[in-house]
Amino acid sequence: MDMLVCKHKSFSAQEKLYALDQLKKSKQQTQLPRDLGISESTLQGWKKEEKLCILSCILEEETGLQCKMIKFANDESLDSALYQWFVQARSEGFPISGPILKAQAEKFDHLINRNESKFKASNDWLDRFKKRHAISQVLVSGEICSADKEAANSYPIELKKLLEEGCYTADQVYNCDEIGLCFKMLPDLTLATRTDSHKREGFKQRKDRVTLLFCVNKSGSHKVRPLMIGKVRSPRCFHRVNMKPLPFEFTNSKNAWMNSSIFEDWFHKTFLPAVRAHL
Repeated sequence: MDMLVCKHKSFSAQEKLYALDQLKKSKQQTQLPRDLGISESTLQGWKKEEKLCILSCILEEETGLQCKMIKFANDESLDSALYQWFVQARSEGFPISGPILKAQAEKFDHLINRNESKFKASNDWLDRFKKRHAISQVLVSGEICSADKEAANSYPIELKKLLEEGCYTADQVYNCDEIGLCFKMLPDLTLATRTDSHKREGFKQRKDRVTLLFCVNKSGSHKVRPLMIGKVRSPRCFHRVNMKPLPFEFTNSKNAWMNSSIFEDWFHKTFLPAVRAHL
């Protein structure tokens, strides 16, 4: 005689929370298990799991709630406090490393348990915490968190008002920006064959750099001659070379960075004469 074999199906935390939400909305208790393909006893078991109610608070929404096997922390108050601190710190742009997270966990444990605190944040604990909350290591780059966001948001309005009052045209409005060029740095990615035994090996990156300043008007009809800033006053590559025909101006500073004196000198000796000649 053929036996009916029921296939075991695992449900994610998000699916369980959805089922409980539908149950709260007065959906018929006998119809809901049929729609989900589960038994009534399974649904009642989810209903009795008190920890399911706090999953949306302690797990990351997009990936954490997709997990089908969830292991809760031994100290849930510590886990919840640490995760909330982590989320707040990252929302403000602060980089959080593994050692910082472990030190903060031990600090919270001491505040919560006082003299009974015996918790030590090990690497295994850190791995479980990151897995539980779907935390991964990413590369931090850029300087956006150092910017004055309030001033940046209000300046476009002030600039628009200034341009309208002065009746400036697109040919009269200029924008300049600088960029660092590491001209000896090798690429981070490479093409390699499957049998290449050296495809994971690399060289120490050389960070020899110059700074370039570009300037153009709003209409794009006039591009001011770029400025290059190097470290030495007379680079060996420019030895016995006439600098005037080159498509850029050249100057130097100790770190090959832009400073106020270089910018002021460029503004009066390069930018203003070029703009007067164009207009």
